[in-house]
Amino acid sequence: MKFRKALLTNFRNHAKSSLEFSGGVNIITGANAQGKTSVLEALSYICLTKSFLQQSDKTICRFGTESFMVDASLESDHGVTHDVHVLYEIGFDRKFFLDNNEMKKSADVIGMFPIVVLSPGDFALTFGAPSERRRFIDMVLSQVSRSYLEELMEYRRALKQRNKILLDGKIANSIDTELLDAWTNAVVDHGTKVMTKRIEFTADFQGAFRNAYQSLVGFSEVPRLAYEPSFVLKADNGTVVSIAEAFRDALIHLAKLERARGSSLAGPHRDDIAFTLNNAPIREFASQGQHKTFLVALKIAEFHYIKQKLGETPAMLLDDVMTELDYSRASKTISSVSNLGQSFVTVTDMINFDDKLLDTHTTKVLFVRDGNVEYEISDTMFGMQNAVTHARSGNV
Repeated sequence: MKFRKALLTNFRNHAKSSLEFSGGVNIITGANAQGKTSVLEALSYICLTKSFLQQSDKTICRFGTESFMVDASLESDHGVTHDVHVLYEIGFDRKFFLDNNEMKKSADVIGMFPIVVLSPGDFALTFGAPSERRRFIDMVLSQVSRSYLEELMEYRRALKQRNKILLDGKIANSIDTELLDAWTNAVVDHGTKVMTKRIEFTADFQGAFRNAYQSLVGFSEVPRLAYEPSFVLKADNGTVVSIAEAFRDALIHLAKLERARGSSLAGPHRDDIAFTLNNAPIREFASQGQHKTFLVALKIAEFHYIKQKLGETPAMLLDDVMTELDYSRASKTISSVSNLGQSFVTVTDMINFDDKLLDTHTTKVLFVRDGNVEYEISDTMFGMQNAVTHARSGNV
């Protein structure tokens, strides 16, 4: 899948920006707060129906306006062209149109145009809260499996209702046990399916992840990830039980504590994914550089996993991550990404990596200033470093 062009209207500080993209690497450069990330954010709306920064829609509207639009033309690996239109108006639900047909559910869109996003916020994946790692696994699986996305949404709906009953019961010092049991059954049913898919993913993902990590640093380090449920998948006698049975038993044992706290204390919403390097927890023993390599490898593996499952090549979106990496890791990252397919990389300064590793025939540089794309340069006009030099001096 490749983006061919995009039009941003009243999107962040872009009043109306029209962009055409290379099928290879697209470097989006400029000073801070000029609208570079907004371009990637707009592409996220096309593919995920929302911002990868988890921002609310109304904060996206350009100052003084009450709506925004994103239009894009994309081409699949099989040569099929699609036109996408996203419209949001304050006070109304966001609308998504595919080839002039309105799509009613996000689940009908997510996965059609796969992307892999790496942004500074993702660096919390390896050392942050479990919610960061759950979000990673949910985002990957939601793009490759509509059934998983629907089960996840149903689980969250059931969990919200169950939590409300527990909280109301705590406040009133009395609980509707029949209603609680009904929502407990729904939570266990949907939660079991979510956990089953996550465990299968973790096992299936290992090979691609290990290969990606070793392509960056060699074979001296062995990375691994393992799914960690919030309850034990064994009976008291040590025998393995079904996820549903173990889940239900955990909720029975936690019943008194859940009523005291007014919330559900076990389930997929409290699970974690353990990251280890040479069998040692990465959060405790890895260096800062290893943390960053681990993350980049996760994203490269995500690319290969999605491509294999969907039969469609994802676009790579790297937002301001080159400054988070040292020169060597940044250069290896840009080299690896440039060989995968279409990619979009925002940078404030191109000296952070070795641009000679890029194929200049398929690389395009877009200079953004104050919400406007002021220059578009490819190697047919300049070498990569010459392009930057000319743009900085205004000689374009």
